[in-house]
Amino acid sequence: MAVVACTSKGLLSIGLSLLWGQLTFNPYSGYGIGLPHLGAATAGMGMGRLSCIGAETPLPEQPAHSAHLRSVQADFSGYGRRIRLQTPTQIAHFGTGGLQNLLLSFSRGRGWGFAMGLLPQYLQGYISAPQSLGNGAFFSERAEGMLTLAYLQLALRWRHLALGYQFGYLWGTYERRRTLQPPIQPLPDYLITQTYLGGPQHRFGLLWQDSLGPWALQISLTYTPSTTLSQENLYTFQKNFNYTAILLDTFAFTTGRWGLGSSLRGGMGIGHRKWWLGLEGSYHTAPQKWEAQGVVPRPAKPSWDVRAGLVFVPERRSPKFYQRLHYQFGALAAQPPYTEIRWYGLTFGLGWQFPKLPNLVFLSLEYGWLPDSYVHETYLQVGIGMLFRELWFIPPRID
Repeated sequence: MAVVACTSKGLLSIGLSLLWGQLTFNPYSGYGIGLPHLGAATAGMGMGRLSCIGAETPLPEQPAHSAHLRSVQADFSGYGRRIRLQTPTQIAHFGTGGLQNLLLSFSRGRGWGFAMGLLPQYLQGYISAPQSLGNGAFFSERAEGMLTLAYLQLALRWRHLALGYQFGYLWGTYERRRTLQPPIQPLPDYLITQTYLGGPQHRFGLLWQDSLGPWALQISLTYTPSTTLSQENLYTFQKNFNYTAILLDTFAFTTGRWGLGSSLRGGMGIGHRKWWLGLEGSYHTAPQKWEAQGVVPRPAKPSWDVRAGLVFVPERRSPKFYQRLHYQFGALAAQPPYTEIRWYGLTFGLGWQFPKLPNLVFLSLEYGWLPDSYVHETYLQVGIGMLFRELWFIPPRID
């Protein structure tokens, strides 16, 4: 037992040293709860992730859309990421998939409407390649986190102007798992940090829509006040001597509050008979400093993003299906709040309308990269979405 204890302490000391090196050199340790997930419906993702300026589709970050549109919208996506760390030289691969956006939007056609939905707010994942420590020992690291927003919203419309209010509840978890596999035991040791977050969020929207002859115009503005979430942190160490002898020790359990900064998003869209162009951007004040037992404290800073998108439909009523397709193109750039790394992306999408029905199916592709002298990440994201319109129990009335 003394030999095992001595060996375990030595390996633990080496593991902790390497862990500190990973936290020091791994830029993902500074992302807090992860990169901001630029939320968008699949229809918007194909156009540079437009999320408050929409062409014929409701978008999750503009609650005023509910006064105009009535639909069921479901979007799913999956992506794969490839990360190359320069110091130390290391390549990681990560992939995931899931719900991108779910929106149920009701409109009575008399100047008001409401909606409910689910929307991922933050999403990040990282798995490092296992590193040999010599003597058959391996060290690896994994981190992933996600916040989800469940919301209800109400919108009122007067002529060309619509106002919307959204009440939502944010909840989610963030976990960092560091693995040390000594050669003298069948199961690895784990250092685990788990963080639980939750709290309400409010959003206000203003939308103006009008037409000037053959031109369609749209101006959108949304404001999200600062949000304070409850925070619980659990830091544990799990030592596995064998399949039956396992030591689990809680280093710390802390509770507190963590604050998201306020944000302002605005955009403008202009369209003609066959095409539609949108441009939007946002500014987010700095969130609270990210710190918890077992993670490297990380001060935040203001963040921003810019998105642009174009959709082109050659002939909506053509008997040839490829002329009825919605061809989408877009680009985006973003500055996350916890790192100096910029985020860039190019998008492409196809939308197909059902024959003799207003319903749409969208397929979107996005290629993005986060270049830096320290880390270089590329990713490919694929999304598919369904938009069912005008299928509710109450038929539209003619005022």
